[in-house]
Amino acid sequence: MNLQDSQMNPEGYTTADGRRIGGALMEMKNITLRFGGVKAITDISFDIREGEIRAIIGPNGAGKSSMLNVISGFYVPQEGEVWFRGQRRAPMKPYEVAQQGIARTFQNIALFEGMSVLDNIMTGRLTQMKTGLLEQAIWWGRAQKEETAHREKVEKVIDFLEIQHIRKTPVGRLPYGLKKRVELARALAAEPKLL
Repeated sequence: MNLQDSQMNPEGYTTADGRRIGGALMEMKNITLRFGGVKAITDISFDIREGEIRAIIGPNGAGKSSMLNVISGFYVPQEGEVWFRGQRRAPMKPYEVAQQGIARTFQNIALFEGMSVLDNIMTGRLTQMKTGLLEQAIWWGRAQKEETAHREKVEKVIDFLEIQHIRKTPVGRLPYGLKKRVELARALAAEPKLL
């Protein structure tokens, strides 16, 4: 199915193997991003549908990372519109984008080197936590129940990515490949609508 076909079916479609691809989750409309006089992205439009896997490919300097930074709120385009779940997204900080349900990993690893794998992955749950800092420090009642529930979700991600054997290891002691897997685990732990 090509992009034109998917645009003709705004409600989505079913793939040849029976998977359901829903309507547009995110729409990038005529995005242009400049750094000074240099255009990193020029008039790019595409959508990402629920259940769909998309890739952004191109040579070095083509604007791939810049586009991911626009999607995740690190950059604000000078032209164009970003739509998420049917609403135009105003410029927002990256943590607000995460609260909307968008998670990402980074080219350069962005983990807490002195913390364990488990604790790093738990930081992916921050947008889901409802108890305050004081309640969490006391770790009583509601905060205790909430952390237990979040830890169970994190353990499922750890099992899914088969990193049980490094659960308690400080991230700074891991090789690059495992650090990338931990970063993916942290993003998955956030239960994003878009990764």
